[in-house]
Amino acid sequence: MKILFFSLLFFSSSTFAWEITLDRTNHSGFRLVDILKQEKGEYAFNGKKLGKTLPAEVLNSWKEIEKGPAKSSRVLFCAAGNFSFLKTDGHKKTHREGCTEGEAYGRMIKNIDDIRTYAKGL
Repeated sequence: MKILFFSLLFFSSSTFAWEITLDRTNHSGFRLVDILKQEKGEYAFNGKKLGKTLPAEVLNSWKEIEKGPAKSSRVLFCAAGNFSFLKTDGHKKTHREGCTEGEAYGRMIKNIDDIRTYAKGL
């Protein structure tokens, strides 16, 4: 019985993974989707594997995106467009929506662009 318990614990702990999907649409209807994923200690951005370690600047950007955006009260009408942030961590899901405007959104996009630039350089 103990062997079964430890084997289940071992195999289930090795599959810890989370995924973030950032889906945004601007006022013209242009849609962009970015997917960040971490599985078994390896980072991936839009399907491209980035490895198990990231440079300090890229890792800081990654950690900021992991936190996700703050809850926004302005979701009904956004002249600039809308975004949807979905983080799936095992069975737990975090979903937030907001406007594609403001300082916080700009920081989030800058962090995404830092990771995108790093991914293109690989």
